[in-house]
Amino acid sequence: MNQDPPPIPDKPESAPETGPEPTPESSAASSGPDSSNTNFDGFSRSVEDAINNGCRDAKKLFDDALPKAKEDVSKGVHDVAYALAYATAFTGAIIREVAPDSLVDGLREGVSAGQRAADEAVRSRREKQDEAAEPSNDVGSMPV
Repeated sequence: MNQDPPPIPDKPESAPETGPEPTPESSAASSGPDSSNTNFDGFSRSVEDAINNGCRDAKKLFDDALPKAKEDVSKGVHDVAYALAYATAFTGAIIREVAPDSLVDGLREGVSAGQRAADEAVRSRREKQDEAAEPSNDVGSMPV
């Protein structure tokens, strides 16, 4: 292997002489429509590539983060439901112990009546849906 350093040039290298810097007017006059289209095509491809890469990266980040976000929302809903149920049960137990019997009896009867009313509303709604789903045998209601 040759370990000799490269030869040192006699004259320092200088930038090639290109003449005066072009002005916007001279460059527009010297360059034809093809060169400006080529420059714009290259620029537009660069912008398009940048947008596509950004979209691809954003979609990947979103797809990676979505399961975690769903899990966090689900846990939050669970925690809120737990807190409401706990507060309701705890309050009910305390009220049963410290409230007078007339208040406890009134609450118990109110809960029972509310449950019966809810059952009736659900039953009525189901009957209306069943009636709407059944075809009518009326001759006057036939579509024309």
